[in-house]
Amino acid sequence: MKIKLAPRRCFYFGKSTGYRGIIKISIAISLIMTGVISADSQGKEIYIIQRLNGPVTIDGRVDEDAWKRITPLPMVTHSPVFGNKVEAGTEIRITYDDDFLYVSGILDIDPAKITAPTYKRNALGPHFDHISIILDTFRDNENALWFTVSPTGARTDAVISNDAQGSGFISTFWDTIWEAETEITDSGWTVEMRIPFSSLRYETYDNNAEMGLIVFRQTAHNMNMEIFPAIPPHWGMFSFIKPSQSQTVSFENISNKKPFYFIPYLLGGTDRALVPDLPPGEFLHDTGLTYDAGFDLKIGLTNNTTLDLTVNTDFAQVEADDQQINLTRFSLFFPERRQFFLERASVFNFSFGNFDRLFHSRKIGLYEGQPLRILGGSRMITRTGGWDIGLLSLQTASAFEQPSENNSVIRLRRQMFNPQSYAGGMVTSRIGTDGSYNVAYGMDGIFRLWGDDFLNFNIAQTRDSDIKSPVLSENSLRLKAGLERRKFSGVSFDLNYHYSGIDYNPGMGFQLRQNYMRFGDRISYGWQPSADSPLQRIRLSANSSVYLSNLTREIETSETGPSLQVDWKRGDMVMLEGIFVTENIPATFSLSADVEIPAGSYHYPTTSLMYQTPIGRSLRSAITVGAGGFFDGRRLTIGVQPYWSPSRVVDLQLFYQLNRIEFRERAQELTAHIARFRAEFTFNTKVTFASFIQYNSANHLGVINARFRYNPRDGNNFYLVFNETLNSDRTAAYPVMPFSMNRTVLMKYTYTFIL
Repeated sequence: MKIKLAPRRCFYFGKSTGYRGIIKISIAISLIMTGVISADSQGKEIYIIQRLNGPVTIDGRVDEDAWKRITPLPMVTHSPVFGNKVEAGTEIRITYDDDFLYVSGILDIDPAKITAPTYKRNALGPHFDHISIILDTFRDNENALWFTVSPTGARTDAVISNDAQGSGFISTFWDTIWEAETEITDSGWTVEMRIPFSSLRYETYDNNAEMGLIVFRQTAHNMNMEIFPAIPPHWGMFSFIKPSQSQTVSFENISNKKPFYFIPYLLGGTDRALVPDLPPGEFLHDTGLTYDAGFDLKIGLTNNTTLDLTVNTDFAQVEADDQQINLTRFSLFFPERRQFFLERASVFNFSFGNFDRLFHSRKIGLYEGQPLRILGGSRMITRTGGWDIGLLSLQTASAFEQPSENNSVIRLRRQMFNPQSYAGGMVTSRIGTDGSYNVAYGMDGIFRLWGDDFLNFNIAQTRDSDIKSPVLSENSLRLKAGLERRKFSGVSFDLNYHYSGIDYNPGMGFQLRQNYMRFGDRISYGWQPSADSPLQRIRLSANSSVYLSNLTREIETSETGPSLQVDWKRGDMVMLEGIFVTENIPATFSLSADVEIPAGSYHYPTTSLMYQTPIGRSLRSAITVGAGGFFDGRRLTIGVQPYWSPSRVVDLQLFYQLNRIEFRERAQELTAHIARFRAEFTFNTKVTFASFIQYNSANHLGVINARFRYNPRDGNNFYLVFNETLNSDRTAAYPVMPFSMNRTVLMKYTYTFIL
């Protein structure tokens, strides 16, 4: 087979000149000669992972002879300066056997400079030293699994979606089964990781598997990152986790492990809820014991197909949502946190941008923030022949005057034309036992045109038993078309057109507005200063979005203005934004019981400044200040979000935001406070106590969430959970309400049987 090195797929040959280019070419030639790199029939490079030859004990010491037989990965610097060969101090190896993927690291550093502030699970961030492995297990160039270990042995597993583009593309709520051990030495620290192939999803052909791989080491005290392959920072601050830039690697002579996990749970405790006793005119508490049981079952049906079954699903261990203050006339969006929905959730992604989406799993099992019992259901995901297929069906019980409902989704998606282009479709249905229904169906696609330019579209329609709209009517239609240049350096853009009809109602999705057209969003120019500059990157953007009413063709909302973002190599960042806002309010809406926004037309400017202190430090903070107009008044916003890790056991976080709004001509004003304080005590990698206290002055609510967790090994968990909701405005209604609205104390135990 003729070996051909494609530009920049493995060692970034593209525009390298001088000694750096010679170094990278020399590394590649040496690996080709030793058989570490081969190529497929299209000439695309494949890095062949060496098979483990000898025993390895996962104790963090990296002292076995088997490790010495593995060639270290050829690392280069990613930041603060890209492209320098890593001469010494970092040896990262990857290998495998029939059942496990292994990673080791010998990481030299002055022990006094090691930054390892916590034992906490899923404490992902640049504020501690760590090594990471990212696996695009299906080589779809969009989605990947992320495994991270710090010097204390703190582990993070996360999922990456949408090629690290947009917002919300990282979820640390996903957990799987794997292990890692570390040791701090006189010359730095060492690490060993073992990931079961049964915890991954991938395809095999003739007992070989190909995946995309990214491995990097982060050193927090100087914000230095070393990476394989040589991914340049052309796509901004998250360039280093883009699945599309991963190195194709081959695992030879392995079979696809079919997982079979049986995960039962038991819970019991007390529950005290507030109920009105109307005849006496008093509020009473209904107190009683609560107990339950259920199970999840994960079955590998074929090489590429996993079936999840759930019976009497419970989410008692999920912590409270972050409190938010709503200063708009639209609904608030809350992300999904529940484990059952998170694995390969990107398959079910059908997004219109921002929060709007055809399917939002949080609509299942929750009604106006209150949990609905999920009686049971199934979820199946497969990838075969370039197709992604997702099926989901869950039945909820009746409650809160809601009928029992079946919630189902069918998702199909296929890779087309090139590795970063897709087209697909989705159907969702929500059918109640009372005869009510909501059905949504649509098609979407994203196509890489050339370079970093992408064309995307989404079109969907809904049918609802409560909304009588003709079939194929534009009134029940939702449309988006966009052109995007995904890069940081030079000119980039994200230009979109949206349409939403008056009857469009995604019963299992999320929709912020109705009956509008929208044009936007931004054109930017970014650059990276010279290697000796203290600045990492600078971006200047022109932002604009305009919403037009479908009824009147008049402007509903427009926001236009510039923004500037500057990142320093030491890890801090500043963003300045100015916006001129036009709002045409069709009907009066309330911000609180005493403050309202009358219908009318409003024009006002507003500015905001955000500063993030160096993120590699144990004490760091984000500070936000905003001021300007607000409809026919004025608004001042001040926010501070400090993080402090005084020891490896204690992790403290505070979020505080003040909104001061004045309408002098109407003699109305609003002062709204949001405060969130989180204290976590991670005594080791197995025992954690976390407390989360929130206060929302707009809703006069306080929320206390405390959780003790004992995790002897992945999949086995004991929880002791305390939740209480407090009311700070007892006289807001008659009769006078109690200070404590409800309280729950629960114990829960889950055990994973691996069969």
